[in-house]
Amino acid sequence: MNGRDASSTISGQQNQRITPVAEGQDQDAADSDARLVRLYYENFHSAHPILVPAPLYEERKYPSYLHEVVTLIGGHFLSSAPIPDMASVQLNAGGERTPCKVQALLLYSILSCARGECSQAHTSFSQAVDIALELGMYRQEFASTSSNAVEAESLRRTWWELFIVDVYMAALQKRVVLRCSGVPYDVALPCEESVYANHTNIPSPPTLAGFNKRIFTDEETSYSSFSYRIEAVCILARVLVLNSLPETHRDHLQAVENALVSWTNHLPPNKVDIVDTYGSVDEILFQAHTTIHFAAMLLHLPRSSLRPVCPETECPICPVIPSRLSPSFTRHVHDIKATEASKQLSNLLSVRPSVQRYSPFVVFSLVLCGMVQLATSRIHSSECSDHHCNRIILVLGCLKTLKQKWPIANRAHYFLRSVAAETFTAWIESRYPQTSNAVPLASRNGPSNLPENNAWLSVVSSNDASRPAETDIQGIFSPGLLSAYIDPTCSEPLLLGPMPDLDFT
Repeated sequence: MNGRDASSTISGQQNQRITPVAEGQDQDAADSDARLVRLYYENFHSAHPILVPAPLYEERKYPSYLHEVVTLIGGHFLSSAPIPDMASVQLNAGGERTPCKVQALLLYSILSCARGECSQAHTSFSQAVDIALELGMYRQEFASTSSNAVEAESLRRTWWELFIVDVYMAALQKRVVLRCSGVPYDVALPCEESVYANHTNIPSPPTLAGFNKRIFTDEETSYSSFSYRIEAVCILARVLVLNSLPETHRDHLQAVENALVSWTNHLPPNKVDIVDTYGSVDEILFQAHTTIHFAAMLLHLPRSSLRPVCPETECPICPVIPSRLSPSFTRHVHDIKATEASKQLSNLLSVRPSVQRYSPFVVFSLVLCGMVQLATSRIHSSECSDHHCNRIILVLGCLKTLKQKWPIANRAHYFLRSVAAETFTAWIESRYPQTSNAVPLASRNGPSNLPENNAWLSVVSSNDASRPAETDIQGIFSPGLLSAYIDPTCSEPLLLGPMPDLDFT
């Protein structure tokens, strides 16, 4: 009966009452909406936590245009095809200029960036900043206008998320424009994520000035991961501005380098690792650490002798890398620092193997990390190609998972995989020659016929459990065993080689 009850189909009747089937369809739509909201909070909220915590979402009753953005983002985490984009229609239809509109436009700009819709991303973000500046969201007292502590915290987080996204989007442009940094902002800092999620007792927020003075005081004050993320992004902004200048003073370069090193040195013990004692990952702290390594690569790469292959795409998938800038150290030192930053970033990926909740902005850091590793492998000896190749494989694995949800990751994966294939194919083929009489490495020597194997057994069965500390580990294993299963390390010969006698007089 096309969704209508037979008893209501009376000839000539103009008004038909709602049928049980129609009510069921409405209930299905409500259930579908609730599922999309749940997917948003499970997969996206932790990376950009500006809305109220999940238990308060229904009670908050956000405007329909913001709800549409939330469900649209949640739809990207469905196993089926993403839902149609109805959010842009509602965002453009309403003319209100409220904090909720800022939140909707901000989230939509992040989504558009993840989908590779660069023009739409910049348009939406620019509108969000326009409204935020007009409302005065950069002032500390703005959030205080709300009597609800959770809502006030949400407003503070919204401003700082605008600030952070502003810097990340500027990294993709040839001309650096930082609108949120150009106003006298003094918004208080967000609280810890676990506190916000519980939403029962939001503490009085610390100030930015207090956070910046923490290093010079004896008082041990605890600050949130969000606070360290903000500081990391401020350092990234300094790198972007520095790289945009045609000439820079050596002291300016050194000041930013000092800031990068000091950020790590001044982390409290509970912020050094991105996982807690229970194995839970602090997403915001992960972003903070990633941002520092991202900034370090951007600072040192243009001043090094490394020459990465840069993508040529209409929508950028990595930050703008200036051409050969004046170094502050020797270019060799910048080589080492850029490579070390990429290594540290890839190490973070191995600590956090699940990439489902990564922010889409992590894609740009991953691409740059891969580009640095590939460029380094081309100037290093073939002995450490394994090392660089393994890191590239790790980055490609993360992008492969992310590309299932975000088109920008798909483009990044295609580019990096193509360049890696050109770099490593010949090396791989030289290691595994395709000959007809090739024998698997593990079976080339019978284990019972290896004298070295007998030596190993004699070592194990020896009654003398104590061995000299300087015993050569290579002597324990059969020739080729270590080289086949243990990758060579990639380190600077200068640091590992014997030091010459130096005259310090």
